[in-house]
Amino acid sequence: MAAAPVCSVVIPVYNGAATIGEQLAALADQTYTEPFEVVVADNGSTDDLGAVLDAWRDRLPLLRRVDASRARGVSVARNEGVRAAATDRILVCDADDVVDRDWVRALATALDDHAFVGAAHETESLSGRSAAWVPVDSPSTGLPVTWEGRPYALGGNCAFRREVFDDAGGYDEDFPPGAEEIDFAWRAFDAGHVAVYVPEAVLHYRIRTDLRGVLRQQYDSGRGTATVAARVRPAGLVPKSLARRVHHELLLVRRFPWRGSADDRRSWLVLMAFEAGKLVEARRLGVPAP
Repeated sequence: MAAAPVCSVVIPVYNGAATIGEQLAALADQTYTEPFEVVVADNGSTDDLGAVLDAWRDRLPLLRRVDASRARGVSVARNEGVRAAATDRILVCDADDVVDRDWVRALATALDDHAFVGAAHETESLSGRSAAWVPVDSPSTGLPVTWEGRPYALGGNCAFRREVFDDAGGYDEDFPPGAEEIDFAWRAFDAGHVAVYVPEAVLHYRIRTDLRGVLRQQYDSGRGTATVAARVRPAGLVPKSLARRVHHELLLVRRFPWRGSADDRRSWLVLMAFEAGKLVEARRLGVPAP
């Protein structure tokens, strides 16, 4: 009989059979010596996820799959996974990334002193050329910071005690994808839980390799950013007037890298997708875009 876990790794997944094996292999090779469970929160997969998980049960005896299919969305899956976890120490990663060997140990140890932590990341090893298309620091040197100097942890690379999840009210399931982690961290901050960076825990982050997928991801991130700004109305954020907004967008258009490389042009398109998402969502909400 397997020993009781001291922490829980939650993996939200939808049709992740093609990639989750790499993540499970990494979790089976951790330096952490204490028992930990792996909770796969299945958001309604229709692929061979079950067969892939079965192949790993010998190496991960505390691996289990929970039903998170009541509604579609990563926030739904995260919430169901956290609620099903057997411990009060929750580590969250995604099915298409790969954690480093010290990831569990570093985050679980950090939770001894901090209620909410975020890990480091790098993007090159799993993403190849597409790592240069998105404005994500690699390797990271700290947690990203949003308005009012508030740090936040990436949703698929963090850990927290259950009290943080409860005090924040979980992840907002109606929130547009792309900035739900900022919204979660903002509510946790208001409840007194400030995210702390753990550089010893490293995640190998996979950026989509198809340009259409990257553009959709960044468009959604722009939508989410506009929604966060409209909801929390951060101090110091002065929305641009229509004239300033038009001027800003025209400057971006003029920066198109005609003489740059193909990757430079892809990076420009990714930036414009983010800007478009902000504008569209702000207009839908009837508020100025941030």
